[in-house]
Amino acid sequence: WMKMMSNPKRLHPIAIIFNMMKPIKELLFSFIIILVMDGFSTYFFLFLFIFLLVDLVYGFLAWRKFSYYVTDEALHLEYGIIRHTKRTISKNRIQSIDLTENIVHRMFRLVKVQIETAGGGHEAEASLAAITLREGENLREILKNAPNGKETLLEEQTVVTKKILMSRLVIAGFTSGGIGIVFGFLIAVLLELEEIVPENVYDRVFAWISASSIITILLLVLISVIIVWLFGVLWVIIRYGDFTIKRTENELLITRGLLERKQITIPLHRIQAIGVEENIFRQPFGYATVFAEVAGYRAKGELLDSTVLFPLLHKREIAEFVQNFLGEYAYDEAELNWVKPKKAALPFYLIRSSACFLIAGVVVYLFIPSFLWIPIVLFALSIALGWFNYKDAGYYLTEERIFIQYRFIKRVSIQLYHKRIQAFEKKQHAFQKKLGMATMQVSIIHNLGGKHLKAKDFEEEMIDVVNDSLAYRKAGPS
Repeated sequence: WMKMMSNPKRLHPIAIIFNMMKPIKELLFSFIIILVMDGFSTYFFLFLFIFLLVDLVYGFLAWRKFSYYVTDEALHLEYGIIRHTKRTISKNRIQSIDLTENIVHRMFRLVKVQIETAGGGHEAEASLAAITLREGENLREILKNAPNGKETLLEEQTVVTKKILMSRLVIAGFTSGGIGIVFGFLIAVLLELEEIVPENVYDRVFAWISASSIITILLLVLISVIIVWLFGVLWVIIRYGDFTIKRTENELLITRGLLERKQITIPLHRIQAIGVEENIFRQPFGYATVFAEVAGYRAKGELLDSTVLFPLLHKREIAEFVQNFLGEYAYDEAELNWVKPKKAALPFYLIRSSACFLIAGVVVYLFIPSFLWIPIVLFALSIALGWFNYKDAGYYLTEERIFIQYRFIKRVSIQLYHKRIQAFEKKQHAFQKKLGMATMQVSIIHNLGGKHLKAKDFEEEMIDVVNDSLAYRKAGPS
């Protein structure tokens, strides 16, 4: 395979379609606006025909001018329609190689290859839009091996494997909180449609809501929430279907997705921290998501800025999972002796969680008092959230690691080694200083910048102990 890869190769011809889709996606909304404003006129179809013709020529030339090949030292790319570019990516710089298959790829047994490197930008360092699945897998194996090194098949490297069950996937869907993502998408669509929907439509809707009874509004909201929730469940099942994680000697390989199948590579040495996330739907049943903070990793659609290592595990299964796949991070939860904030810190947690709803209540009372019940309910819920934020906050320090636990809607427990800490800060505002409290912030490398983990409103003396301990161990022998 190495000999075959050393000869310049083009992408599969289906890449012409993918090249054409880029400008179409960028201009799709503009086309919709023109269509709504101008209708199905002759000029619109003439413009559309010319655009598609030019786009087809662009797609073909971009495919024709793109080639790649592999040598013992590097991956070489050549591309460019007007300006010809030759690019070389050393094997030593490659951090991860991800394979993605959307519906079109899977129809033709193709794959998209995305290559991430140390110090890369927001986009993948290199992307091969469409090559055969077999070529993609072999290219990944060749590029992962050091120059002049012995190639090892993935099957020979694999240490342990775990795949999610469909029953567990359904539970993950119903407890995911994906409803927020769907609502966010709907709000974004409504904001975009605001420019083309007549203003009187919004006026009529607002007038109808104002004239309706509270029971009618609550019933409408309940039906909407159920429908959106079901879409959220479907979204999780499609996204994490067939989720499989494999551990090799030096990396984790994750495969997931029903419609768009992704194969993600996570080098173990790039993992900065691992964590457990429990949302309000999963925590009562003892379920959680395990994730990792990975330096330099920029895959789209992951858990916030992090990488999901397993979508849903019961709390009693997490220790074994960490032991099998991330041995150096293994821990016994029963031995975590959490340091908790004192009772004097409780008002800070309550104020942070509820202040905006209190202000909203005053505004609603002054302008639309008939809807005052909404901010009152939200204020009560925010007070409860503040209490749980206070109750769940904590940290635990060992000779080599620090564990931090916090909540903002979701409870997150994260652990990292002292050697991964890039910066430690003690922060105080005037009220904290008066009460002898402080907030500590631990920073780690993450993507193009840093990730900041905070433990808020702890005794200042305890924060100083952590600071001195970390400073001593960093300065001392490793």
